[in-house]
Amino acid sequence: MRANEFITEAPLQDYVPLGDFEKKGQFNPVDRKLITHPVTYNKTVKFLENTPYNFRLFFNNSPGLKKYREHGVMNPGEIRNILSKEQADQIINKHENAITIVFIGNYGSEAVMMTPWIMAHRFGHAQSASNRMNYNKTDPWIKAQQYFFSTINELLVNYYAKNVSRYDPVLNYSLRAEYNALFNAIGTQRTSRTNQIKRPYEFMYEMFAQYLKDGTITLNPIPSNLTYGRKAWGNPTKFLNIKPEMRDELSRTEISQELSVRLSGLFDRVLRESVGKIYIM
Repeated sequence: MRANEFITEAPLQDYVPLGDFEKKGQFNPVDRKLITHPVTYNKTVKFLENTPYNFRLFFNNSPGLKKYREHGVMNPGEIRNILSKEQADQIINKHENAITIVFIGNYGSEAVMMTPWIMAHRFGHAQSASNRMNYNKTDPWIKAQQYFFSTINELLVNYYAKNVSRYDPVLNYSLRAEYNALFNAIGTQRTSRTNQIKRPYEFMYEMFAQYLKDGTITLNPIPSNLTYGRKAWGNPTKFLNIKPEMRDELSRTEISQELSVRLSGLFDRVLRESVGKIYIM
């Protein structure tokens, strides 16, 4: 498939399958059909219609690239070292004023098809990967992450009397079950509605995907009561009960709304500072 089979439009500046999508490569057969289908392209255009940033999406099915999955930001010189001249030129040319993402497979999400939502979710992984490669405490993704988890940890202390460092800006894995229960309750995206948040950090990627789609984040009010954990005789074994003095519905709603607004602003900065970068995912 050639790039000119798709007539691109803003904010989707480019949508380019690279390599032979008729052969086995980085993507499984289902994803190869999805990526090259005009319906998926049209859905991706619609998915990004609420963002003011231009995106360039490439899907590279060429062999020999597996070790570069989830690399994160890569400079033009590095890209020229790992790709053919033709592919590198396509990716590098005109990248300065757009967010460029090169997907090398659907790694880590093999059971989930390569939909526009998964593309956005994987872009969140690319942000994390970039910081693993070159940690920068001032990076906008790190700032968003620290704000979110410090706010959630403070909430667990003030509202649910959980033993966690009040202002700790990172996830406390001893409270993994509590995080999952809370994120399934406050999230409005499909994975929360169907109780699929099993790894708490994945909720960051899901909120990022929602922001890319809607231009904002929407959260449910902080719940007054939650049951979770393995059931015994049909009954839950763990509970997340809010303090009696904190049950006011208005304040629980306001907390979620403030979290949504602040995090939306931080995600906008993530996108703003992603312009001109090339992400290898």
